[in-house]
Amino acid sequence: MFHKTRVIALAAFLTATGTVAVAAQVAEIPLEMRATQLPRQHLSGPRFGFTTFTGDVAKYRQAMGKQPIMSQFGWQFETQIVSTESGNQALMEFVVLVGGVEQDELNLSLVWLAGYRLPGGLEFGVGPSVSMNKDSDDVTTSMIVAVGATMPFGELYVPANIAIAFAEGGPRITTLLGWIVG
Repeated sequence: MFHKTRVIALAAFLTATGTVAVAAQVAEIPLEMRATQLPRQHLSGPRFGFTTFTGDVAKYRQAMGKQPIMSQFGWQFETQIVSTESGNQALMEFVVLVGGVEQDELNLSLVWLAGYRLPGGLEFGVGPSVSMNKDSDDVTTSMIVAVGATMPFGELYVPANIAIAFAEGGPRITTLLGWIVG
């Protein structure tokens, strides 16, 4: 009973203040002002490159006999959430990487990025990363900021990206190249 009284009082207040009338008058976005959306594309493919460690993590790796740089190999799963006729694209990306195999390591990383690509191919994204190492039970997390470009080479598209992972122990800088399959 008390809840029903609150709902009636709220409805009376909204009607009296004109809030309901204003909400009813909000028109849809005119057709000529709407962004024309193209079909979604899934632009995934292999990635390879390297990560450079800085700060305390680099010192720790060197003390363990590891280099402060390691290889990265993986796959990027990319979906264009919005792709407009003007060439702008809103992106959702997942990147799975295996790193450090040349130093008898097995570092697994999963990165989730929300990104944006301009018509000329320049792109940027941000998101979280989770990493694990075969020699440790610890899971590390970081925040990724990435920039890059996807360049056409004939019918092949080659993405080149640089990302900075902000994490405890110092930032990590990753550079990746690859190509788009699809």
